[in-house]
Amino acid sequence: MTPDERLEQLERRVATLEALLRQGAGPPIRPQPAPRPVPRPAPIPVPPPPSPGGTAPAPRPRTLDTENWIGERGLLAVGVVALILAAGYLLKLSFDRGWVSPVMRCIGGAIAGGVVGALGWRLEGRYRTYGAALVGCGAAIIYLAVWAAVRQYQFVPPTSGIVALAIVSLALALIAYTLDVEALGATAAVGAFFAPIFLSPGRGNASILLVYLAFMAATMGLVAARRRWRLAALVIAASYFGLGWTIGTLTTGGATASLLLLYAVAGGTAGLALGLRERWWEVRALSFWGGWALMASASETRAGPALLAGAVIMSAPLWWHGLRSPAIWPRRTTRFYRGAEWSLGEAVYFFVTPLFLAWALRLQAPVRFDAQRGLAAALVGAGYVLAGYGRPRPAFALVGASALAIAAWLHWPGLTAVWVLAALALLWAALDHALRRTDGRWYALGTLAAALLHLVGHDGALRAAADPAFVGGWALALWLLAAVAAALAGGLWRRAGRPDDVRVVCATLWFTVGALVLFGVTGEIRRHFLLHSTAPGLAGGLAVSAWWLVFATALVVLGFRRDVRPVRQFGLAVAGLAGLKVLTVDLRSLDALYRVGSVFILGLASLLVAYLYHRQARGSAPGP
Repeated sequence: MTPDERLEQLERRVATLEALLRQGAGPPIRPQPAPRPVPRPAPIPVPPPPSPGGTAPAPRPRTLDTENWIGERGLLAVGVVALILAAGYLLKLSFDRGWVSPVMRCIGGAIAGGVVGALGWRLEGRYRTYGAALVGCGAAIIYLAVWAAVRQYQFVPPTSGIVALAIVSLALALIAYTLDVEALGATAAVGAFFAPIFLSPGRGNASILLVYLAFMAATMGLVAARRRWRLAALVIAASYFGLGWTIGTLTTGGATASLLLLYAVAGGTAGLALGLRERWWEVRALSFWGGWALMASASETRAGPALLAGAVIMSAPLWWHGLRSPAIWPRRTTRFYRGAEWSLGEAVYFFVTPLFLAWALRLQAPVRFDAQRGLAAALVGAGYVLAGYGRPRPAFALVGASALAIAAWLHWPGLTAVWVLAALALLWAALDHALRRTDGRWYALGTLAAALLHLVGHDGALRAAADPAFVGGWALALWLLAAVAAALAGGLWRRAGRPDDVRVVCATLWFTVGALVLFGVTGEIRRHFLLHSTAPGLAGGLAVSAWWLVFATALVVLGFRRDVRPVRQFGLAVAGLAGLKVLTVDLRSLDALYRVGSVFILGLASLLVAYLYHRQARGSAPGP
């Protein structure tokens, strides 16, 4: 069939349909009903996969409203406190009326506490908070019974009572670890640490008490660290260092001092390591300051090599943290960010630790270190520099550079310190190029600032009256620092990082060079005329004005040749300052001839600078 025939057939069919529609003879078209969906079988619930430990995941905690909180938590607390008070009143009533013997009263109290604790253990699986509270209540009743046996009835010696409370506390800590209830762990720590205070206040051997506290802290601290109980760790640290400080301030024996030193180092190192690992700032603070405070107390009678070894061990956790961190200051604001980066507190402790190390080092030979000031800082700084430059560790390198700068400041008197500081500034900047680093440039800037402060603030006041101008020791040190700043600005200070920051630093360095040359030469001019002229005020004033104008002109010329606008602007500023001096000071204080010379130099320099600007404007103008 040809296409024309098909088109003809289609037209006939269309015409037939139109005729049927006009006559209404077509059958009605009914919509077909949508097919009914076939019902799917309900999905079979699949239990959640077990956790890697073999147990199902813990359900989400239920939110309590006010009524349920009062019924479950409030009344539970009231009931526990009431049971403890009832046990205490029963002991007192039995003592007043003589119902049973003291031994039976205390034994009965201990048995009652054990029954309550066992009941809590039994109920803990179904009612976690309720069962844990009963366990703690039972332990408190046993504590009370032991206290009564030792303090109230005095038929049990204090040492035996302390041992009994320690055993109860350890058992409670084990139960807390098994049930994973932090409140029970904190209660066990309080009972273990304060048992000697409650049972034998003011009595007992200091060494035995330190050993007891160390053992309890090691046991309880291990439980808190394994379970990551922050509150329990805080209670342990506060009790450990607080009671240790009380014992350390009341004892002076050599053996006790050695034990106190060991006590301080062990607790401080362990607590600091835990605080750094978990980012618990309060545990970290107590361990750091508490450990060093106890070491200082022990150093009064025990300052040998053991003290230095203890200081090194105390520093080890912070060193380890610093070895893993590529930064110096914190970049994150999250308080408990887990990782190798610093927090603000950790950075402060890291930078304070070298001071304690230098203190411990000085105590090894106080006479020698006092005679060689800065030696302790140099030894500490050398160790940090080796650690910081063996591999790129900016935190260690910063401490080492700072310590060496302090050592130079303290050790060398007068201008020698300025020369050493200038050499160190060049060294740190050069090492950046040699080792492909970018942190030494900042140490160079800080060391240069220290050298300037030493020269101006310290050596300037001690400069001898006969020290010659321009070529004297102080003036040579000033020219040296200007040359160092120029070397840094000229390329020794490595360009790295954001371009805006680099431009700001380089501009600041060049400004420092200009200020040192301008005001340094000004001071030396005045000094020269003061030493060699009969009229130092007149000749010196004219020479200073001339120098300022020459310096300003030189800056403008240099700015045009190098096409550096800030240099030209600085030259104009100096020229304006010189003109202001001529108009307000020279015209009033100088004699006639000096006044003429000052104004003539001002006019000549002004014409020369104006000529330079006109020449530059003509050279940059478009041609005809």
